[in-house]
Amino acid sequence: MKKIKLLYNPMSGDATFKNRLDQVISRFQRAGFCTVPFRLENQYKTEEAFFDIHNDYYAVAACGGDGTINSIVDIMMKQKIDIPLGIFPYGTSNDLANYMGIPRDIISCCDIIINGIERKIDIGKVNDKHFINVCSAGLLTDVAYKTDTAMKNALGKIAYYIKGIEEIPNFSPIKMRLAFDNSVIEDNMLLIIVLNSSSAGGFTRLAPNAAIDDGYMDVIAIKYTNIKNMLSLFFKILKGEHISDNYVYYIKTNRLLIECEKHYETDIDGERGPDFPLDIVLLNRALRIFTADAIYK
Repeated sequence: MKKIKLLYNPMSGDATFKNRLDQVISRFQRAGFCTVPFRLENQYKTEEAFFDIHNDYYAVAACGGDGTINSIVDIMMKQKIDIPLGIFPYGTSNDLANYMGIPRDIISCCDIIINGIERKIDIGKVNDKHFINVCSAGLLTDVAYKTDTAMKNALGKIAYYIKGIEEIPNFSPIKMRLAFDNSVIEDNMLLIIVLNSSSAGGFTRLAPNAAIDDGYMDVIAIKYTNIKNMLSLFFKILKGEHISDNYVYYIKTNRLLIECEKHYETDIDGERGPDFPLDIVLLNRALRIFTADAIYK
């Protein structure tokens, strides 16, 4: 039987996936696959789950949110594990799965992996870490990992919004320098978002023209401004009409250096990111992933 390595975070999202584990194993087994599960816990480093994974496996299947998937992809990239990845989107935020049309349904996720439709997607690399969907710095970028786990499990994405509102009054402008394609931008920023797909944090139209396999990152850099302008810009973001706004820099590039004189938190896929400076490069079509359809959303 072909083997599938199933890595699951029992605490992701509403923490219900572990109750469906037998259903997953049964579905794979009836299709001729042997499931080798590994429970991801705090006392185990993610790389320990890969002790027996070689390219003779059929697939790696990851259950959790974007942060869990990020940690798995990071190890796969570093260890040059060239087998496809299947996703069970059971986190608080599942931006990559939503973009690729992968539903939060156990049987559907199993069948997507069984059917074996693969696509190669881009992967970002910032300093020595990889990211699947987003790297960000500035306002609200530390909300995901500052929000209490129990609150996230109870309220879902609403917990992020509540925590974000608490942070806004304490925010001050960040002097940043962006270097890309022989160009330089220096300005006081509120937020910089480097995207691989079109969405992050549940906002589905942050980069309306982005494609996850085009070899480019879509960079949204928002200038510092007052609360009134911030609110106006927020509603434009909801409608995907912010790209041409006077307070937004929009960049498409495959290499970006972000420098900042002071220490600020950064984020990659909902987890704490590296310290400045951020040297970001895009790895074109570096990861094989199972998807529901032949064409991306």
